[in-house]
Amino acid sequence: MKVVGSKQLKEISVRIFSQAGASIEEADLVSESLVEANLLGVDSHGVLRIPEYVRRIKDGAIKLGAQCTIIKETLTTALVDGGFGFGQVAAKKATSIAIDKAKSNNVSVVGLIRSNHIGRLGEYTSMIAEHGMIGISFCNTAPQGGIVAPFGGATRRLGTHPFSAAFPSNSFPFLLDYATSVIAEGKLRQKYYAKEKIPEGWIVDKNGKPSVNPADFYEGKGALLPFGGYKGYGLSLVVDALGGILTGAHFVSHNEFIGGNNPLIIAINISAFRPLEDFKAEVDEYFKVLKATPPAEGFKEVMIPGEIENRTKEKRIEEGIPINDEVWSRIEKTANDLGLDLKTLL
Repeated sequence: MKVVGSKQLKEISVRIFSQAGASIEEADLVSESLVEANLLGVDSHGVLRIPEYVRRIKDGAIKLGAQCTIIKETLTTALVDGGFGFGQVAAKKATSIAIDKAKSNNVSVVGLIRSNHIGRLGEYTSMIAEHGMIGISFCNTAPQGGIVAPFGGATRRLGTHPFSAAFPSNSFPFLLDYATSVIAEGKLRQKYYAKEKIPEGWIVDKNGKPSVNPADFYEGKGALLPFGGYKGYGLSLVVDALGGILTGAHFVSHNEFIGGNNPLIIAINISAFRPLEDFKAEVDEYFKVLKATPPAEGFKEVMIPGEIENRTKEKRIEEGIPINDEVWSRIEKTANDLGLDLKTLL
């Protein structure tokens, strides 16, 4: 396990993306997003993605310098075309549009299509919360045909379809951000790289049988499973419908699914309902009531969504970010292939 400071890691990421042809603005924004994911402990959406993004740049799947355009717009809605550029660039633009519209009209709903991987969905709902609003987002995402089996099914039909919600407080923002599959694909990939077994219930093999070997997913075309059985499956369908069908991106197993990440972003201006400070004060009170709950056997305390990530960030800022050896090796190879020597940046 290699440990790298966040500033160094971001500089490495910026250098790699710049060397691959990205503008400084693109490289900086995407690198900031990836390193922030690592700082929060969401390593599945962190620098693990660098080799994948560089490969997609070389393949032409990520179109450098792509401009976002608004296809349709009303006072409270917009449909944005990301041009298949970097997903983080497009998602930040779409989120900014949602924030501006909600500031003027109290609520907004913005769809983003033709976007590459946008990273953590919670990055964008948190961005909304930082502006004194409630952020909600649903994102349909998968290769065409899907990678998740429906409840009761044995083969791929759905995406990991994440959902996120965030709202402000006076202590730390509430942040809910999770895939509707039992585990995010990136977390499964980490286990695959480390050649580790996984818990039963994460995937099935190509024959629909339970497996503890992640290779059955990546090499054998098995499928992830929805979390919580039929409950996660039902929420996954909602995400696919809102992020895909509503926006025109289509559901992921549709034969004309446009691919990429297609989030629907919602911003609600809290001050349209009550004073923002009153809302935040009651959220703090809510947190205190929950935190005062006696812990059940096997638990040390009750945690609030977003609290673990907040603590992890404080720790990793001070101690550095741990990077899996296989992940680091792949990043190093990507840099070498571009003519960069990472040793000079450490």
